[in-house]
Amino acid sequence: MEYITKLKRYLVGFSLATGLCFTVAVNAADQSQDSATTTDSIHFHVSYKSKVEPLPLNRIHSWILHVDTLDGKPVEKAVITVFGGMPAHTHGLPTEPEVTEIGDGDYLVEGLKFSMTGIWHLWFNIRAGDVTDKIKFDIEF
Repeated sequence: MEYITKLKRYLVGFSLATGLCFTVAVNAADQSQDSATTTDSIHFHVSYKSKVEPLPLNRIHSWILHVDTLDGKPVEKAVITVFGGMPAHTHGLPTEPEVTEIGDGDYLVEGLKFSMTGIWHLWFNIRAGDVTDKIKFDIEF
C-alpha cells in the first residue's frame, strides 16, 4: 500500500513537472461548465458528469465518465484508472476510486472524495486496444 501511495505521488509530480496532460478546470460550485476535452495525445474525447451536483465536499460520490473516439464513436472495453490529489498540499486522494464500464462509452467512477477546499487534480489513464492516453481534470472548491 505504501508503495502505491509513493508511486501515485511520483506520477502526480512527474505529470505536473512535464506538463503532459491537457487540463479542464472546473469550479465545483458551477457544474454548468463543459467538462469535455480531448486527451493528451488526442486519441479520445472525454467528458464527465457527477452524479451529485454541485460536486460535494467531504462526501463520497460517483461520476459517469464518457469516452468517444475523435470521430464520435463510443469507446468500449477500455481499461481506465484514476488517481489524483492536491499538489499544493502534496497529498493524494483520500480514497481509491474504481472505474467500471457500463456501456456505450460510459464508465462509472465510484469512490471519489474531495476532503478539503482548494484545487484538486484528477488524472484518468485510458487504454483501449493498443491505444493508451490520459487526461487531467482540475476541480476547484
